[in-house]
Amino acid sequence: MKSEPARTLRSLSACQSLDASTKFPFMRIDYRSILNEIFVERTAANASYSLRSYARDLKVSPSTLSEVLNGKKGLSPKLASSIAQNLKLPDWEKNYFCDLVTKDHAKSPRIRSEAKRRLEERKKENHVHILNQRALKALTSWVDLAILELTYMPDFESSNSWIANKLQVPVTVISSSLTRLIEAGLLEINKDTGRWSDVSPLFSSTDGIPNESIRNFHKTVLNLALKKLESPDVKSRTVKSVIFSVSSENVPKAQQILNDAIAQLVSLADNSDQQRDEVLCFSGQLFSLLNKGN
Repeated sequence: MKSEPARTLRSLSACQSLDASTKFPFMRIDYRSILNEIFVERTAANASYSLRSYARDLKVSPSTLSEVLNGKKGLSPKLASSIAQNLKLPDWEKNYFCDLVTKDHAKSPRIRSEAKRRLEERKKENHVHILNQRALKALTSWVDLAILELTYMPDFESSNSWIANKLQVPVTVISSSLTRLIEAGLLEINKDTGRWSDVSPLFSSTDGIPNESIRNFHKTVLNLALKKLESPDVKSRTVKSVIFSVSSENVPKAQQILNDAIAQLVSLADNSDQQRDEVLCFSGQLFSLLNKGN
C-alpha cells in the first residue's frame, strides 16, 4: 500500500470556484490574488459585473479597491476582516485571508510574526485546500474523484478496463477522465514503474459565488444517486430526508451542522493504516422550499 498524506476534506460545493493550494504548483500566497481571482470569476459569470460592482459588494470605494488590486495600496487587518465577511468566505479561508493581510500590513511586528507563524502551521498541517481553475475543469464528474480514490486500494490495477469495471462506466469515460486528471496535475503516473499516484491537493470550495463547473459536477453525483436509489441492495446505501421549519437565524447553524458532519465522515480516511476496499460518496443538500419572491 502506498503512503498517504493526512487527508482532511475533499468536497465540492455548488458555489464558488476552486482555487490554489499552499503545497502545490498552483499556489496562492498573496491576498491580492484571492481578490483578483474572485473578481475574474464574477465577471465570467456576469458580463456586466464591473470593478465598481465588486467594490460595492465589498463595501469599499472603487478607487481603494483598484489601488489594492494593483499593489499601490495595502489593506488594514480591520478592512481585511470586513472584506472577508462580505465575500462570505468560510471561517477557515476567512482566517487565511486575514492572516495574509496581517502578515504584510499589521503595525505591530509581534502581530505580523504571529500571523506568519499561523500561515506556516497551516502549510505543515496540509490544511483544507482549494484548487485552481485548471484543476477545476478536470473535475467534471464523480468518476474523476473516484479514480483518485481507487489508487489507494491495495488491489488497484492501472488498467482502464479494470477501473471501468469497478466503477461500472464505459472505458471511454475512464480514458477521458484520466487525460484531464493528468493534464491538471491531479494524477501522476511514474514513467519507470507505471505506478499511479493521487497527487491532488486536499480541497474544498468556498461559499458565495455560483459556478457552472461545480453545478455540473453535482448533477453527475445526483444522477448517480437516483440510480443507486433503485438498487435492491439497501445495505449499500443510506438515504434520509427531513423537512423542518426553523427561524431564518438558525439557517447558518443548520449549514454548519451539515459541514461538521461531512468533515467527520471524511475524517475516516485519515487512518493510513486501514486497508481500503471501498469508495463512498456522500452528497448532502440543504435548501429552502419556500418561494421568497412574494
